[in-house]
Amino acid sequence: MNNVVSYSKRLLFVDDEDSIRAMLPLILQGHGFDVKTAASVPEALQEIQSSKFDVLLSDLNIGEPGDGYEVIRAVRQANPGCVAIILTAYPYVEGAVESIRHEIDDYFAKPADIDALIATLQKRLAARLPY
Repeated sequence: MNNVVSYSKRLLFVDDEDSIRAMLPLILQGHGFDVKTAASVPEALQEIQSSKFDVLLSDLNIGEPGDGYEVIRAVRQANPGCVAIILTAYPYVEGAVESIRHEIDDYFAKPADIDALIATLQKRLAARLPY
């Protein structure tokens, strides 16, 4: 038996910006993540209903209707063990506090340091491994 840590890396990335939704998934896929994308809250909710995800990486201000917190509530209901990380272009103290209330695993400001984001995703996933 080898000592390689293996865990599922199904990730839902939610962002209404076309450019980041085109670029970031390619980077994540290069690090072994199986990425699905959604451009709106309704799209994200549909993905959550049809698939199980290990990680949710969501913009906070996705546009109407809803926001990233609504997506997080839905993914937590569907899969309480899902790692949930907020990625926002508009970081502010109240948002960080709200994230704590929603038990977000981490909070990154755009443009995010990609290496730090990948390291955090991998660390959070490894911490959720069943023992």
